[in-house]
Amino acid sequence: MFQTVLTVLGAEGGSLWIAQGDVLKCRFAVGGASQRLIGAELPVGTGFVGDVARKQRTTIVMDAMRDPRFDPALDRPGEGPASTVMATPMVAQGTTVGALQVSNKLTGSGVFDQADRELFEGLAASAAVAIRNAQLHTAERRARDLALLLEISREITATLDPDRVLRSVVNLSAHALSFDRGAVVLYDRGRCEVRAVAGQEQVDPKEPALQDLATRAAWAAGHGEAFYLSDRSAPGSDAERTFVGMFGPDLEAQAVASGLYLPLRDDEGTLGVLLFESGEPDFATPTQRELATILANQTTVALRNAQLYSQVPLVDTLGALAARKRALLGLPRRRRVALAAAAAVALAGLTLIRWPLRVTGREPVFRPVDRTEVRALVPGIVERVFVTEGTWVPRGAPVAHLRDAELRAARDAALAGAAAAERAAALAASRGDAAEERLQRIRAGAFREEAGVLDQQVSATVIRSPVAGLVLTPRPEERLGAKLEEGDLLVTVGRTDTLELEFGVDQRDIERVAPGQEVRLRVDALPQRTFAGRVVTIGRIPSDSAGAVRFPVRAAVPNPEGLLRPGMAAYARVLTAPASALGRMLRAPARGARLLWWRIWG
Repeated sequence: MFQTVLTVLGAEGGSLWIAQGDVLKCRFAVGGASQRLIGAELPVGTGFVGDVARKQRTTIVMDAMRDPRFDPALDRPGEGPASTVMATPMVAQGTTVGALQVSNKLTGSGVFDQADRELFEGLAASAAVAIRNAQLHTAERRARDLALLLEISREITATLDPDRVLRSVVNLSAHALSFDRGAVVLYDRGRCEVRAVAGQEQVDPKEPALQDLATRAAWAAGHGEAFYLSDRSAPGSDAERTFVGMFGPDLEAQAVASGLYLPLRDDEGTLGVLLFESGEPDFATPTQRELATILANQTTVALRNAQLYSQVPLVDTLGALAARKRALLGLPRRRRVALAAAAAVALAGLTLIRWPLRVTGREPVFRPVDRTEVRALVPGIVERVFVTEGTWVPRGAPVAHLRDAELRAARDAALAGAAAAERAAALAASRGDAAEERLQRIRAGAFREEAGVLDQQVSATVIRSPVAGLVLTPRPEERLGAKLEEGDLLVTVGRTDTLELEFGVDQRDIERVAPGQEVRLRVDALPQRTFAGRVVTIGRIPSDSAGAVRFPVRAAVPNPEGLLRPGMAAYARVLTAPASALGRMLRAPARGARLLWWRIWG
């Protein structure tokens, strides 16, 4: 249309401006420096074109040599100012949709006349109608898209069954997108599994093609944002090239040319991926991708609601309450009174009778309370071992003896040297040789100090237990003849009359656990007997076990009979603050409702 205006009027150049609210935006410009105006914005009522648009049906023709409002940007390079500039608004049904501006008539006198003006206004009116129709068509198409999204949203929110939500999403998406395969893949504990495929009632996740699809979805979930593969044969971004490099053979084997992968994620994390693949390149327009993104957000909300609903206790029985009510009203009055009394008693029992809430301890492990390592104080060879595994040793009792013959010989030699030096000092004193006497007495003192050090080393060859307890090291007698360096471990001694039980408590229950609370446990070896202990400490740093965040809790468990041993498999529960049965049943749904309220209004 714009080129037609320039041709009919014989204009060298000009520009086309489209109204966007109170702003005109230049969409096309031809001729000289005018091309630099493309994309420029001009508020209505300011500047030459803005003034024309505000006057609606007034066409302005001005001589650039005399009118100071003329934009020098429209000059022809090297030829001075243009001779004439003409502008008119484009009005359709009383609405200004834009403005047209032309300059430099190349035919006739080179000046736009009255006939040109009338022709210009007619062309502008026709252009206005065409542009207005296009805008209305775009608005109508947008309205249809929004209506389709509303229909899909109503369908997926009409149920709290996750599988039905997923099937509805992939099947109704065909109304908005043209794809060859649509699917929803859910992400759970590091694994992706295809849960719904467009056009299929049942899905076999073990199907090789679906496993490949789940692998691509796992990559998209890790990518963290919407990903669009426009053309497998000509990837246009680093992410597309990486994707094709990883899955190119699978895509080619399954005839996938383009695909759209939308993570289903919210503040709680990633639920899965909504994906569409097609055998045609660039199968989705930007508008369709926008619709698919909105659909993915709606799917995320619907899935979260379904998950929260599935956590509510007694969900299956709530649907039968209405039928039960009708049946109850049909009973005789005396029977209804008796049932009401029984219900009141049951309700009182559920609310008034309270007992400690049991919190399960995960992966409990027994350890000795006092565990001490007995190490060699001097190097040597083990000559004798006085204990066996399970032997009770008092504090200071000998555990082993190292070979000490060389140390004893060295100590005796030092003592003999000290005695010889003393005798030499006595002879020097009798001769009156004070210097010799002093030297010999120094030598005697050095020998005595050396003998003292060697005597301590001889004493250290007897390795003694620093604490009282049981020998926990397996087969310590096998260390006989072994060479030990200073600091080497010989045996481990510990007490088992009280054991430490360490277990994990889920983050949802950790606030209910406190030091001093009773812990009850059983072991596989004695399933008929229940042991008891007390919580001692609660760890501040959690551990992540297979995606479950748990805090370590340690309890002291008395073991006077020695029935419990380190390493036994145990099952533990902590008796926390008392709660009624009704409170226990409502605890999980109340937590879910609070989280939902926070996500909506928080």
